[in-house]
Amino acid sequence: EVDQLQLFGDKGRALALARECQVPVMPSTTGGASLAEITEFFEVHAVAGIVIKAVGGGGGRGMRVVRCHEDLAEAFERCRSEAASAFGVDALYAERLVARARHIEVQVVGDGQHVVTLGERDCTLQRRFQKLVEIAPSPVLTQSMRVQILQAAKSLAQRVGYRSLGTFEFLVEEDEAGQQQSFVFIEANPRLQVEHTITEQVTGVDLVE
Repeated sequence: EVDQLQLFGDKGRALALARECQVPVMPSTTGGASLAEITEFFEVHAVAGIVIKAVGGGGGRGMRVVRCHEDLAEAFERCRSEAASAFGVDALYAERLVARARHIEVQVVGDGQHVVTLGERDCTLQRRFQKLVEIAPSPVLTQSMRVQILQAAKSLAQRVGYRSLGTFEFLVEEDEAGQQQSFVFIEANPRLQVEHTITEQVTGVDLVE
């Protein structure tokens, strides 16, 4: 539906929804942050660094990891230029960088009233923010973390009366020993993604049908 496309197409609004649902999110600036605001955020939150992202972005475009204060201005301008060219909107925001994380996405199906989740896909192996390998179910996610993430995705989708297919994405932060510490919601894609066939193979459900 149009309202859901608009909601989840704006990452700032999607993160605000997560906060309303008491789903954990990464420390971040507001959408449309200025260079001065992102610089201030860097000084407070950059333990390992920050990630500058396009508010309306996706696919790694309009996105840069910044680990050094001196690189902020150039990264900001590059992200803004890429975002304007790719999405027609140059608004940016920044998040704290997670040094060790697993990228987990949850397949959601809704009819406008009821929502179900069809498990998760682990897409941690990436190159330049592009997913290379997806595994379903995640071979390393603990059962406790799996339950929490699936419930978080369902809560977000249920709150807006989600209709059709969607993918809700999370990061799971790990310590140096590989122990899973916490998770955060990062974004939702309100559409059928190319990776849906992996979930189909695992569940036997024809998602397109």
